[in-house]
Amino acid sequence: MGRGMSDTESELQRIWLEQLLAEHEQICLLHGLHLSTPVFEISDDMNLAGAWTGGFAGLKMAGWLIRNHGWDVVLEVLRHEMAHQYVHEVMGRGHERDHGPAFQEACQHLGVHPLFCRASGSLPHLLQGERDRRRVLPAKVEKLLALAQSSNEHEAALAMEKANGLLRKYNISRIEGQALSRYDYLIINEGKKRISAVQRGIAALLKDFFYVKVIVCRQFDAASGQTFRVVELIGAEENLAVAEHVYSFLRERLTALWQTYRCHNAAPARQRRSYQLGVLSGVRKRLARRAVAPPPEPQSAALAASSCALVCSMDKGLVSYYRQRHPRVSRRCHRGPGLHGGSFLAGREEGGKLLIHRAVVSRSRPRGRLLSS
Repeated sequence: MGRGMSDTESELQRIWLEQLLAEHEQICLLHGLHLSTPVFEISDDMNLAGAWTGGFAGLKMAGWLIRNHGWDVVLEVLRHEMAHQYVHEVMGRGHERDHGPAFQEACQHLGVHPLFCRASGSLPHLLQGERDRRRVLPAKVEKLLALAQSSNEHEAALAMEKANGLLRKYNISRIEGQALSRYDYLIINEGKKRISAVQRGIAALLKDFFYVKVIVCRQFDAASGQTFRVVELIGAEENLAVAEHVYSFLRERLTALWQTYRCHNAAPARQRRSYQLGVLSGVRKRLARRAVAPPPEPQSAALAASSCALVCSMDKGLVSYYRQRHPRVSRRCHRGPGLHGGSFLAGREEGGKLLIHRAVVSRSRPRGRLLSS
């Protein structure tokens, strides 16, 4: 513990250490590893992100890293150090250079993100300014989404249809040509203990129409010492950019549409979920109509007729990256929430007219770290 540390800080560091131990055990379980339980320490060294000491089975994690970065970044550094432990304890190749072939092989086995397979001394520079980094939409898609703001209803609808077609064409061509793609993940953390039905609805739309895989999981928050439910999106970088935009857009529009509906109809607050789920139902119906439209240019008949989910299943790189990050995933069915019929139908009608476009009022909604490979 650091000198002059308050009782609150001391208690928080104790919680961090317990969580790091639990994460170490969980990573071993997920990847079928048998590693010794290390002695964890929170380090005050500003030049150190993490360190594994083989002779003493000690694992240090930097306090600045935990305080200043998302927990998913902390986990990547933890996996990095566990890869060193794996090299020593399992591979028996601890005599080789620190970040050589044995270490890279261990990183692959533990699902370490490519950025974090480097020497840990480069991490402070790597992580600098991460909160200001934004994933950029593909230029052609951004241009079409801008056109979807047009006051001309026909022009706006055509622009959205072209944007959907372009995204589909890109993914089919990428898979057909076996092009090398960079895969990544995005964590959306709204600081809640449960994922709401509306948030699940948006996540389902992204999975079914925007070429990303979606998983709901738990993530620790170092600032509060609590664990929250988060949504993780996994996909090719271009698809993640579009999915992130669509998520933000729908979150903003659902709030605005509900406020307008409530004002005009004096609807009670308890009907908010019904109305917003209705909007998502309408959006889903509209996207489904676009999904069956033929692609702009002739392509493989098998892929051209495939659903988004089937296209993703044929993306070998995506499947491999997803399994590497989440080697053991369980599926659960969720019972649909009770709905107020009138509000749901009104929302569905509004959602059927909704066009996804470029403008988003605010992007301040809390979210996790977005890694860029």
